Amino acid sequence: MDLVIGVVLIVAAAAFVAAPFLRSEPPIEMVGATPRGQLERQKLDAYAAIKEAEFDYRMGKLSDTDFTALRERYSTQAVQAIAALESAHAQHKKLAEVRRPTRIAFCPACGRGVPPRANFCPACGRSLKEAVA
Repeated sequence: MDLVIGVVLIVAAAAFVAAPFLRSEPPIEMVGATPRGQLERQKLDAYAAIKEAEFDYRMGKLSDTDFTALRERYSTQAVQAIAALESAHAQHKKLAEVRRPTRIAFCPACGRGVPPRANFCPACGRSLKEAVA
């Protein structure tokens, strides 16, 4: 009986350890990559390449012309990614401003002041959602 339990435990442990290697789905980092994530990755890759080129230049592995060319190319890539990220952020901010509901300061029915985020007038009980629409 002890031998059977031991074998079952060994098979279960081996299956648990081998399961990640037998999966056919892509790694978690690749699933659902967004355009913003791709731009962020492009920016970080360009920064890393510039850092690597500077290190190689200081170690004497790159000439002045090669270093200048590499730095210019990767700087251009980083600037393009940053510009695209800022453009996407500006569009997102513009859409958020368009969707923002209008706040009513006074009830259109009775004229009494309305507290922020109120759905109904505290004096007359009228729905303020209808007044906004």
